[in-house]
Amino acid sequence: MRRQIDYLYPLLSHPLQNTANENGIEIRATAHYLDFIKREPDRIIRIAVDHWPYINEILVSYDYYFEAVEPLSWHGYKLIDYSLPKHHNVIGFDLMPIMFSSFAEPMATTVQYLDFADLQPGDTAVDLGAYSGLTSIVFKELVGPNGHVVAVDADARNIKTTEINLGLYKKISNQDITLVEGAMWHHCDGLDFSGDGSMGSSATEIVGSDRGTKALVKSYTLSRLAEVLQLRKIDFIKCDIEGGEATLFGDDAFFKQHRPKIVIEPHAVDGVVTTDRCIDTLRRYGYTFESIAQPGIYLPLIACTP
Repeated sequence: MRRQIDYLYPLLSHPLQNTANENGIEIRATAHYLDFIKREPDRIIRIAVDHWPYINEILVSYDYYFEAVEPLSWHGYKLIDYSLPKHHNVIGFDLMPIMFSSFAEPMATTVQYLDFADLQPGDTAVDLGAYSGLTSIVFKELVGPNGHVVAVDADARNIKTTEINLGLYKKISNQDITLVEGAMWHHCDGLDFSGDGSMGSSATEIVGSDRGTKALVKSYTLSRLAEVLQLRKIDFIKCDIEGGEATLFGDDAFFKQHRPKIVIEPHAVDGVVTTDRCIDTLRRYGYTFESIAQPGIYLPLIACTP
């Protein structure tokens, strides 16, 4: 905890405090959580102290995170509490509450995936970076009992919450979703992974080793994943793997057999956005591309059509 507090003091003084002031947000820090308070109306977003790397995202995209789930009433405030793993009622998703290990996945981006994917009954969809499994569940609702959805994540805390969500979904729908614990990468030799129970967990060579819990995890190439799961056809891939997308798509064996639609959420790695690298690689396989602006996120999605 001492190390976390040492990080927070300079972070909350400058320049993030200036960003907070510009957006009308007051930051209050305690030993275990941070509150981001916005007036008129009185609203709070609460996050765990160990999720301090996401402070800037909360400040610049406050409404995006606040409006993802139904708030609680707390001392005259509307409170969105992401500081602990808990169930939330997701705005725009009425089937069941969703357990999140920290931040919620807003349905706004999932709807963009669906608009591009055009999933049909019997299709196979692969959710790379499944986080809570919410998107996987939405995919399964569309592909139906004759379709197949694969959810992949490497963060141990995210896997636990996904198991809870998929278990509840199974009870409600009697439908299964295949869950794979591992990281998508350009080799199958295993990978040092930094998991912090959030949407930003990634390989340590991308995010460094000073955040989250470092662990050696299984790694899969696209072709190996398809082989292990005996996927004869793949219609759609959603790829949100926090920079790993830059290494993933140069897989000739996979693209000789599969020609799925792909939507990629790019990221900045060492200051360089992965968009151009993904496009350059997939262009070798005849893909065309479209940018789709995302609400609350500054980088547009890459919609890749075979």
